[in-house]
Amino acid sequence: MVKCKDGVKIFPFSTHFYREPSRPLEELLHDMHIVKRLGFNTIKIQESWCIDEKREGEVDLSKVEALIEEAEKLGLYIYFGVTMEQAPAWLWRKYPDCRMVYSTGEKHEDPTQYLLPADGKPGFCWDHPGARESALRFIAEVAKRIGRYDNILVWNVWQEIGFWPMRNIPGSLGFCYCPYTLMEFRMWLMDKYGSLEELNKAWRTGYGDWNEVEPPRLFAAVPSWIDWRYFMDDVYLSKVIRLKAEAFRRNDPKHRPVMCHVASPTIGSGSIWHYAGEVEEFGSSCYPAWSPFHEWDYGCPQPGEPVPYDLAVVQEVENIAMIYDYVRSATGSDKVLWAAEFQGGPVSTYLHLGRTPSPEDIRRWVLTALSSGVQALSFWNHRAEIFWLEAYGFGLLNSKGDSTDRAIEAGRLAEAVNKYSELFRLGQVSRSQVAILVNENQWHFSQATGNASTHLSFTIRGIYKMLWETGVWIDFVETSLATVEELRNYKAVILPFPLSLSDRVFRKLKDYVAFGGVLISEACLGRYDEYGFTRPGELAEEVEEVFGVEHESLQLCHEPVKPPKWTPRERSYGEIKPSTRFEGEGAFRGHSVLASLYVETFKCRT
Repeated sequence: MVKCKDGVKIFPFSTHFYREPSRPLEELLHDMHIVKRLGFNTIKIQESWCIDEKREGEVDLSKVEALIEEAEKLGLYIYFGVTMEQAPAWLWRKYPDCRMVYSTGEKHEDPTQYLLPADGKPGFCWDHPGARESALRFIAEVAKRIGRYDNILVWNVWQEIGFWPMRNIPGSLGFCYCPYTLMEFRMWLMDKYGSLEELNKAWRTGYGDWNEVEPPRLFAAVPSWIDWRYFMDDVYLSKVIRLKAEAFRRNDPKHRPVMCHVASPTIGSGSIWHYAGEVEEFGSSCYPAWSPFHEWDYGCPQPGEPVPYDLAVVQEVENIAMIYDYVRSATGSDKVLWAAEFQGGPVSTYLHLGRTPSPEDIRRWVLTALSSGVQALSFWNHRAEIFWLEAYGFGLLNSKGDSTDRAIEAGRLAEAVNKYSELFRLGQVSRSQVAILVNENQWHFSQATGNASTHLSFTIRGIYKMLWETGVWIDFVETSLATVEELRNYKAVILPFPLSLSDRVFRKLKDYVAFGGVLISEACLGRYDEYGFTRPGELAEEVEEVFGVEHESLQLCHEPVKPPKWTPRERSYGEIKPSTRFEGEGAFRGHSVLASLYVETFKCRT
């Protein structure tokens, strides 16, 4: 719920309306009346730097302003997004060294003036001082001019946050290895470690000068990778969000809130806690019928097999709930949670055209998002896409602009929700008594450990599914950011596949247990420290103390079905145990658990 200029409080129920390449202005103005009649109170406008500042210093916002003015006449609010990744051609020419650089030294080159694909990501490097200054000057101009309008509801400074490199460079470890970012990385390391001696001690390296310090370029499974990925994914991306957000805050004459959103939370990563911390409102895209299955899911349809209706419906709903429970947990109860892009029509990718959502699909999807605490929603998009990759896809209206049954249902939901806007905005989901723990450094360790990140994400999904289907409300907690007092809000916390854990994080969990909390862990708890080094006895000393055990053995185990989905081929005799199921005893009698990947055994301390 948002308090608008006239004091009216609304639940923003929106549809994406404009981005380039776009339909002619006359068609958009016509469509706006249809959207209003359907019952929507907001439309999304996505502005593009490469379109609106074709020549340096000449900012043309006339098309955007015409849409905003017509919306104001109709009583529609504006959810306004600014797209900075695809910079104007003059910027690339003026600052040729502002391009992102791969670890192999190649520059990311894509000077086309389209937002295709992926809004032009990764864009220029924000550590380049000239490019950054030009970008912030443009944002300031947009905020001053567009900010004059009363119907601006919120500024979205980054849609689907991330690098999204569209080229697969063999051997590359990603972005950005330009001299500006490497300098920023070294300064961040100086602040973190205090001295080169402490850095060498942590990384077990032999650098003699700060200017020699480099992130890994070819091989990720080294200690410097943990710091490097944290710096790029959490520090750099958060800084870019902050720079854009501050530019809007400084220049918006009416001081509207700032938001951003991810394409979908990376399950297992804690990065979105940092992103959400930079803005007043936060969210995620969600396309329920776009690959709701994981390839490892039991029952996941194989090529040539039809997807059963009952299985798909449950999978779609669970996925929506998990996405928004995850993002809600990162956003916090004091900020607005957005379904920032929400599927309105069939998914379309080249020749692969998805099913057209029914009114029942739209209703089921929206109500599920609301059940996870969503407080604002914007469909993607109002009318079927016009261009190549996603042609004829996603629209609530058809390609001619005619209304559809799903559009009518979406409008009906918009009106129904806004009859009780205060309930949906001020009401909170039930206080959870159980939390699933995630940790950003563990995620980065997993990224560099074969397919461990897939295992981590997969097991979190499995734990969530088990609890969700039994009616247990679930929060997610980033352990490196949470305090012991915050952990004490939960009766039980669960550590999924905690291969790598720092002593600092586990001491926090130890204190939580000392206050009466229940800590449940999967196998391999802290088998490695946060830099990837092993521990004597294969368990941290404090882990042994808290659980009252010593490590005895660890062995891979086969899956119960063939062909296997993740089990490696056995290299020699006796490597992998048969599929193993453990039966509960005592209070757990009658319950069993199927081992996945590893079986770890312990000796109980006496």
